[in-house]
Amino acid sequence: MIDYDFYGYEDISEEEWPKSYPRDIKIDEAKEELVKFFAEKSETVFYMQQLEVFFEKQFFHWITAKAVNELIGDGFLKSEEVPLRGATRVKFVFNKKYRYYKRQIERNVKVVREYSEPTIAMGCGRQAEVLFFNALTNKDFLSRGQYINAYNDKKWTETNHDLDFILERDGIGYGAEVKNKFSYIDEDELTIKLRMCGFLGIRPLFIMRGSPKWYNFRIWRAGGYAMIFETQIYPFGQNKLVERIRKTLNLPVDCPRAIPEGIIDRFLNWHKGKIN
Repeated sequence: MIDYDFYGYEDISEEEWPKSYPRDIKIDEAKEELVKFFAEKSETVFYMQQLEVFFEKQFFHWITAKAVNELIGDGFLKSEEVPLRGATRVKFVFNKKYRYYKRQIERNVKVVREYSEPTIAMGCGRQAEVLFFNALTNKDFLSRGQYINAYNDKKWTETNHDLDFILERDGIGYGAEVKNKFSYIDEDELTIKLRMCGFLGIRPLFIMRGSPKWYNFRIWRAGGYAMIFETQIYPFGQNKLVERIRKTLNLPVDCPRAIPEGIIDRFLNWHKGKIN
């Protein structure tokens, strides 16, 4: 089974995050890394989100995307958009010298279409919710409801949003939101869920496959915890699809039967620290 890991966030100071956003110098750093990457992978195609995941420990997703687009504009990379489903299209990029890219795009987009099927995407989301809910309740966190927007006689009515579940232990409530996607949680949704937890008087617990440190810092500043697992979770019975994704796209995916205890134990230790 693929192991899971965390990104640090408690060492981030608020001064690190500028109030205005000129062109980020990280884009140039990302371009340098991408040039080296595509020089080594000169006969391989990649789609944009795939590259964002590959480089997410070094760069925010949007930095990688901007760097790729600039390299396309510079003429170092070429791109081709192909239909995914309906009006949705996916952009593949490759070294400009690569001549035989079409067959590889056809092969890769088949796998992307397969895992992007609505039933698969919904199944992935639900599976992660179930596994993390079970893992937390097995550590004596008590459920106060699932798909819920109320706690201790308070009800959130400002928007139609709810939380995946609310847990409680040692008199501390947690509003949990699980995001089992390659992309980041939408920042507007993050803001609303943080406000919702604040209104309900509970700590935010965001359980996400990936997240930029800025989001994690916002969660920490609100008194919450960002639990980051790197590997997208697929439902039981999808082992063959997981193998195709790994083999064809080299993305971090798995079909775990349970969440590794180390992930929950780290959160539990953090929780105990808040009690003390």
